[in-house]
Amino acid sequence: MITLPHHVEFLSHAWRDEARRFLAGEAGGAPGRPRPAERLAGRAFSVSGRLTDAPPHLDLPGDVAVCKIVFDGEAFAISDAFDTAADLVIEGDYQAALTGAQMVGIAAPGALASLLAEVAHLYGDRALEVRGEITDRRVIEVLAGLFDHLGRRTVENPDLAHRARRQGLASAVREMEDQGYTIVENAITPAFAEEAREAILGTLATHGVATMNWMLYHGRAFERLVLNPKLMTLIDASLGRGAVIASLSCIRKGPGPGFIPIHTDYAHAPEPYPDWALTGVGVWAFEDWTQASGPTVLAPGTHRLRRSPSRGDDPGPGVPILMPKGSVVFFTQGVWHWQGDRSEAGERVTLHSHFNRGILRSLEARRIDEQMIHRNPPRLGEMLGQDDWFEKTTAEGRDYIRFDYMRRLLAFNEAGRRALLAEGETVRRPARRATASA
Repeated sequence: MITLPHHVEFLSHAWRDEARRFLAGEAGGAPGRPRPAERLAGRAFSVSGRLTDAPPHLDLPGDVAVCKIVFDGEAFAISDAFDTAADLVIEGDYQAALTGAQMVGIAAPGALASLLAEVAHLYGDRALEVRGEITDRRVIEVLAGLFDHLGRRTVENPDLAHRARRQGLASAVREMEDQGYTIVENAITPAFAEEAREAILGTLATHGVATMNWMLYHGRAFERLVLNPKLMTLIDASLGRGAVIASLSCIRKGPGPGFIPIHTDYAHAPEPYPDWALTGVGVWAFEDWTQASGPTVLAPGTHRLRRSPSRGDDPGPGVPILMPKGSVVFFTQGVWHWQGDRSEAGERVTLHSHFNRGILRSLEARRIDEQMIHRNPPRLGEMLGQDDWFEKTTAEGRDYIRFDYMRRLLAFNEAGRRALLAEGETVRRPARRATASA
């Protein structure tokens, strides 16, 4: 396992031990609150799950993860077993279930329905099947508490290659390496895209501006967007684990010429740029991006020039990023890009999720909101620099626990990236590469 001491991998032995600790009342309980077994005295129930295609490093028989939680009215028992006759049965794909298991706040109104809809949208309608039902309010409260307690501690699958394959992103990783960008279509549901768009417009209206930074701190919608599991996989494949949020900014723009000229996102980086990515940006579409909507325009392959555009460079017409509502384009390594002209009515509303390799400072001032950390999985803390060893010392000096953790995680991640790049050909999008001046 590759985790910090206070984190666990989904359905690992450490995960089960943490579940036992919670159910025994040794964790997660408020002072004076009865233990789960005391709260549920006489209410027997069982929950069981079976998840296929678990990552090989978990070393599970047949790469199948199974678990059963039983309460007999007096005590809890957790075992490595699968029971089709349990009161609540969950079957499906491990990576899909892990995405759901990292959600926190399951007792909030509509949260469970939102979780299941998001998992189905990302992995397919049959990726996760839930059978049976538990209706007892007290049982539901205890299970929700357990779910959230584990969600706050459950890390993302560290096996990048396995994760990318299960998410259908193996070719996207290769495309990103070759052309400097890739598109994840329908990364969120249209309903969530609309919710996020309205949240952005509301925030901009409140402040009376057309563009704004620090959007992470303006509502749960932005926390969910920055944690999108497919975007996280692309970030890991380009910037390595431990990448930090550089900025989360939004822009609203009406009809007319684009006002952001051709540039790279390597401000103050000396040339030639390194041949590995320093930054990456995911631009979210909250409407269908068409030629008329004024989409972002990229010059594929320009990351290989390892410099910013100069006078006399001919990027050609570039490639306008055309994608449906709820999609995200991710580009990195100094790709030349600019804002397109908008000819249709209405406003183009975008969110720019900008990430830096973990060794760089953020563009925005980093603020640790303990309540925000509490209502999210560990990945958000990682992206806010909580899990690396920078700016952290113990009484004896450097934080070598975090140093060793990040060293092993980065190495495992890089091995996965190399495996993906070696697997096959990239399915390339039509593109016209820029030409450099003499």
